[in-house]
Amino acid sequence: MPPLVLTVDHCRTAYERMRAAGVEFTQEPTDRYGAVDAGFRDPSGNGWKMTEPRRCGGTGSTT
Repeated sequence: MPPLVLTVDHCRTAYERMRAAGVEFTQEPTDRYGAVDAGFRDPSGNGWKMTEPRRCGGTGSTT
């Protein structure tokens, strides 16, 4: 089964908060094509991906 995906505004900030709370990460935040994503497991062992969309042209909007 593919991981469930969450979209967040700041992946690295969410990663640090969740890691401090004891969440098991399977992948640290990684830059991919202008976006940032990280992988983790919930208490039942399900895989999740959290992603921060790529920023466009410095306007603060995302795609």
